Amino acid sequence: MAAVVVGRDTELASIRGFVAGVSDGASALVLEGEAGMGKTTLWRAGVEAAANAGLCVLRAEPSASETALSFSGLGDLLDPVLDEALEPLPPGQRSALARALVLEEVEGLTPDAHAAGVALLNAFRGLSSTRVLLVAVDDVQWLDAASAAALAYAARRLRAEHVGLLLARRTGTETPVLEELKRIAGSSVLDVGPLETDALHQVVQAQLEIALPRPLLMEVHQAAGGNPFYALEIVRMLTRSGASVEAGRPLPVPDSLHELVHGRLLALPAESRDFLAAAAAHAHPTISITEEASGVDRRVGLAPPLEARIVETVGERIRFTHPLLAAGALETADSARRAEIHARLAELLEDPEARAWQLAASVQSPDEDVALTLEDAARHARARGAPRPAALLLDRARDLTPADRAEEGCRRAVDAAYLHYESGDSVRAAEQLHAVITNLAPGGLRARALVRLARVRSYQAQDEATALFLQAIEEADDDRETLAVAHEGVATCLFRRREQLEDAVDHAELAAQLAAELGDEALAAEALGSKLLPETLLGRSTAAETLARALAVQHAASDRRVLGQPLWMASVYWWWTDSVERARQANHEALQRCQDLGDESSRPYVLLLTAMIESLLGELDAARRSALAGQELARQSGQLMPHAYNLAIEALIEAQLGHPEAVRSAAERALELVPTTAGRPAELVARTGLGHLALSLEDPETADRELRPIIEFARSQRFGEPGALRFVIDHIEALTHLGRRDEAVELLDWYEGDAQRLERVSALANCLRCRGLLGAQAGQLESGLRAFEAALELHARVELPLDKGRTLLALGAAQRRLKHRREARATLEEAVAVFEGIGAALWAERARTELKRISGRAATPGALTPAEVRVAALVVEGKTNREVAAALFLSERTVEGHLAHIFGKLGVRNRREIASVLAPTQEQGVPGSNTGGGPVSAESSAP
Repeated sequence: MAAVVVGRDTELASIRGFVAGVSDGASALVLEGEAGMGKTTLWRAGVEAAANAGLCVLRAEPSASETALSFSGLGDLLDPVLDEALEPLPPGQRSALARALVLEEVEGLTPDAHAAGVALLNAFRGLSSTRVLLVAVDDVQWLDAASAAALAYAARRLRAEHVGLLLARRTGTETPVLEELKRIAGSSVLDVGPLETDALHQVVQAQLEIALPRPLLMEVHQAAGGNPFYALEIVRMLTRSGASVEAGRPLPVPDSLHELVHGRLLALPAESRDFLAAAAAHAHPTISITEEASGVDRRVGLAPPLEARIVETVGERIRFTHPLLAAGALETADSARRAEIHARLAELLEDPEARAWQLAASVQSPDEDVALTLEDAARHARARGAPRPAALLLDRARDLTPADRAEEGCRRAVDAAYLHYESGDSVRAAEQLHAVITNLAPGGLRARALVRLARVRSYQAQDEATALFLQAIEEADDDRETLAVAHEGVATCLFRRREQLEDAVDHAELAAQLAAELGDEALAAEALGSKLLPETLLGRSTAAETLARALAVQHAASDRRVLGQPLWMASVYWWWTDSVERARQANHEALQRCQDLGDESSRPYVLLLTAMIESLLGELDAARRSALAGQELARQSGQLMPHAYNLAIEALIEAQLGHPEAVRSAAERALELVPTTAGRPAELVARTGLGHLALSLEDPETADRELRPIIEFARSQRFGEPGALRFVIDHIEALTHLGRRDEAVELLDWYEGDAQRLERVSALANCLRCRGLLGAQAGQLESGLRAFEAALELHARVELPLDKGRTLLALGAAQRRLKHRREARATLEEAVAVFEGIGAALWAERARTELKRISGRAATPGALTPAEVRVAALVVEGKTNREVAAALFLSERTVEGHLAHIFGKLGVRNRREIASVLAPTQEQGVPGSNTGGGPVSAESSAP
């Protein structure tokens, strides 16, 4: 069975490289890491890779209980090839190996370790003479002494033999084999360290079928030290017990690890355990603070755990060698003693959050003073971009709120729940808010809770969220802040549903007015941003004014969740309105703000826009990575709607890349979620991807079937922004190919009218391509040609590679039909370069097919297209790729694609050589030049 290996790309690459190199001579690779880190999984992956590559694999997996069984490891290694290994050996070596493996018994004689080593070496040599051999030993530290000695003897003498040794060893253990491996020229050690958080998530999901909320995942990662085995045990414990994080306390030690962790701690003197409990109770312990909190002298308390390697020191700092040991140090301490230590630390520490953590752990009964301290600390944590600690502090403050202050407790519970949502745990947030709302009567307090719940649910089900916001408006009475937040929420939900957009604008404007009356610029900024989006989608010219108003108060919202900041909403506006690079910059800033604010709830949505912008710019591989990352974060955060949206974007990107099965799979999964989430963008984008795929496969009937419903919906909702309706162009082209001219013209007139009114250059360029296609279909090739050429002039102003490539393809086809063969070949070769540069495989194949239809002599090797000549000329001048791209209004990716073709045609290896090849051609008129100054083609420059 193939092992599940995630988050180990670097290690796997090293292992594959090692396996591939065994045929070059003796080599060795040792996988080293602590217990549970995944060495065995990687070792098995190496064994599997070797077997798949046709190597003969000899393997042994010894255990600690077998160390006393002499030659047991050797028997495991040779068992599959025993007869073949013994047959060519001299009688003495064969007998020695047979005795060692208990194949024969000679009374009074014990196996000769030296002879066994010689026999093993010659067995390896014999076996490797006809094939490549891999000797694989997992947990080599448990190899019995006799087998280890024989293997060490053989390893020391291997040279040119085709033998590789793949060993896995636990850090801190010794075996004689390792010293001998150092003598092999190809020997190396691969450190198997902690997994990254995202990789650990994949392990937990694969092994336990559990998707942890993002903040809990990060806490499990920290508690396990990135060790996948420990993490799995912690998650199993959490699943069984329902335990979670407590204020100021690490995650509990799993039962399965008690003996390992508690056993090491209980072996220490009592004074040392007290000292360690005080160190574990503080996130950043120092020797001095720990000494004061525990009342134990450092000379007594610290030396034994240092010697036992339970802790280590860096200057005054104390660091546990593994986070689980810190958890165990607190667990093994007496509960009364723990409370004393926490109370003492609360007196000693100055940081408000650290002091609050200690207070939270030192009291067990309600205490309003402590609750207030915790609430202050929560504000401090939120201000520094740590919503999860802030939520936990408020949870504890709610628990410590006296019964006669129930309203305060509810308010703290609501605030805590929303902070859990911001930290990326939507499920926990919704559960806590539901619990509070259930116990509240209609009124202002419940309205505030309803608003928070609506915000959380807006990422799962838009219909439910809209209803909750409207209910909050009914119950808020004259609470203008709650009313403003609720109206803004309705606007956002309607926009995400892509319905009642005029109402969305009105709700957002009302929210902005209420916020202005309150003097709350941050809330006004969010409301104006929420107005900007539906206003833009409707194609209203007033959107630009709203954008300016929103950005003027961006500073006031800079510490709010990123999706509530005008700058991020502006990135959507710029993405739609042809300022794509500006949109990219703003979106990049939004991702950075998510990190700075600890805003995990916004990241899935920000990443989906990242993917859309990258795909528009032709960076399709990067776009796919962004969409996949957004899916993963949405899944971890329990956000169904962004998950569906990211799936839909993946489908669109795969369509542009030309991967039919991947398109259909992602689109199907996205569309399955739409009825639940009521998030219309996922449906629009998924069907756009399916329609684009069909069009690129020259299947206009399917393209029409997929695109028609979403166009009818868009028109019914009065969408007016061409940049948000790029799929209309695909439908016009599908209708044109189907010969449904009247429908195509009507749709084009509608779309082009908005493009002209709003002066959207990229949309106008695509409209011209459609006009050209309609003209060409009607036999008006010359007018079609002029439309395509005019479109290319506009494409140069807004460089969107896929759009430009499609226009080049249409132009080349028209030139071919007009028998302008030279121009057609040059144009189509440029189209191929554009498509290949961005990875649009199906479109590139269509352009190559069109090239093959050109009659006449094929292009002379070395002939440059006009576009390649322009690029080459600027490179000869010494311009960088970025400067060339700017000068020719191309993307850097397109320039790189042109350079690749130039290198191949001219037979050069680098930029400097281009000048030496082109210089004589400019004088002699050989391939690659054009002394007449006109377009270069094979036919005009052949010798």
